Amino acid sequence: MIWSNPMIVVFLISVVLSFVLSLIYKIFTNQEKIKEMKEKMDELKKKLNESQKNKNQKDMTKYQNEMLQMSSEQMRMNMKPMIITFLVVIPVFIWLFPTLYGSINIEMNDSLQGTLKYDNMEKSISIIQENPLVISIDGDEKSKNDDIMLGDREFRIQGYDKGKKTLTLKQIVVNLPFSMPFYGNKLGWLGWYILVSIPLTTIFRKALGVVQ
Repeated sequence: MIWSNPMIVVFLISVVLSFVLSLIYKIFTNQEKIKEMKEKMDELKKKLNESQKNKNQKDMTKYQNEMLQMSSEQMRMNMKPMIITFLVVIPVFIWLFPTLYGSINIEMNDSLQGTLKYDNMEKSISIIQENPLVISIDGDEKSKNDDIMLGDREFRIQGYDKGKKTLTLKQIVVNLPFSMPFYGNKLGWLGWYILVSIPLTTIFRKALGVVQ
């Protein structure tokens, strides 16, 4: 089913969230005022460049101060939608996504042994070597950044925190057909959300005629 596919679920939530956040920005900002300020800011930039070419220090200072005041006013105007955005986003990022597709943290004892519990299954885990990390899952040896399947979900061995004595398995949400710098082609919920939401937010804001 569609709801059992993490890639699709995170994508759909990202679509809804991107639209809602774009709508919040449009509703709770004075769009006409922002448009006027944007036009005035562009005009000030042209005047500033001209004064720099003419080496007119007095005009340069004047235009810089005006631009600074306008930037401060824009920040004040953005505060209300920003607060509302946080109220919408925080439950999704703190509770929903981590609950559905969060990492698994396995507590290890002093003998570097623990039990992986996930979706009604239990597996014995032991750390064979800490650096570089090598573990044994029911007798099957795996290294850091290796992938394992737990039921129909894929996880990556992320690392071992010696201070907290926890082994972390990161849940993979999507396998991309291309590799991204520093991240590769396998992303968790956060990486997939960011990759999807950036272009979606741009599309929705243009569709809604949002001035920013």
